[in-house]
Amino acid sequence: MNEIKRQLKMKIGDTTQQQRNVVHKIQLQNPTYSKKSKPLFPAIVSIAVFAATLIFVFSMISEKSKPITSANLPDSIPMIDPSNGEVIELDYQEYSVFLNYILENKYGKQEDVLSTLKYKPIKNEFSSSYLVTFDCGKAVCASAYLTLDSQTSTMAPLGEGIITSELIYSPNQDNVMFLLSNSEKTKQRIVVINFDSNGESRIPTLYHEYFSYYNWPITNIEWITNKKISVTVADIDDNTKELIEQWTQGTEKSTKGIEITLPY
Repeated sequence: MNEIKRQLKMKIGDTTQQQRNVVHKIQLQNPTYSKKSKPLFPAIVSIAVFAATLIFVFSMISEKSKPITSANLPDSIPMIDPSNGEVIELDYQEYSVFLNYILENKYGKQEDVLSTLKYKPIKNEFSSSYLVTFDCGKAVCASAYLTLDSQTSTMAPLGEGIITSELIYSPNQDNVMFLLSNSEKTKQRIVVINFDSNGESRIPTLYHEYFSYYNWPITNIEWITNKKISVTVADIDDNTKELIEQWTQGTEKSTKGIEITLPY
């Protein structure tokens, strides 16, 4: 029995040695082959997976950065005048000026926002013009000045607010002025649009606080000349919330008048 075990061990040893000889010959014929090359396989797989992940991520980024097209969007949308129910149909070329603005300012879904377009017609001899409000599901609407002609459409954003005055035209009919209010209607700001400059808003440097943001209660605005307006504001020492609330709730609301020359 011991002899048999001894012979078996010799056979196994011979086989192992033969295997070693074969591996040695392969290594001599292929110098790049070695046991150390085995770990390269999982490394190659990892690199491939990483590359595939990068391709996927960049494809997603590219997809998000693609410009908006007319795909899956209607050929036209209605814009309504709430005062009389009249409807203007805007084709894709005309309403597309709103699309990027809606996305850039993180409004809701395009379709939902575009379905809320309402307008006031503006008398403008240069082109068809409108004061447009949209996204009115919140306390205030977004506003924009929209011009349409046979070839192009232009939108000039006016920010958010509630229109709380009539549209008031300058004596030469080259400008329109109105008030926008905050959601509480406690503060207003003046908007002056010049028709000859694609709706550019006129903001005088010296009195920008009445035009650039909601700072003061403004009760009235009027044209004096084509370049000068009269503004009636609350006569209070500061525009703190407390003082404005006291003035708003008071029985006698003292005011003061300011004359402002507009830049041209």
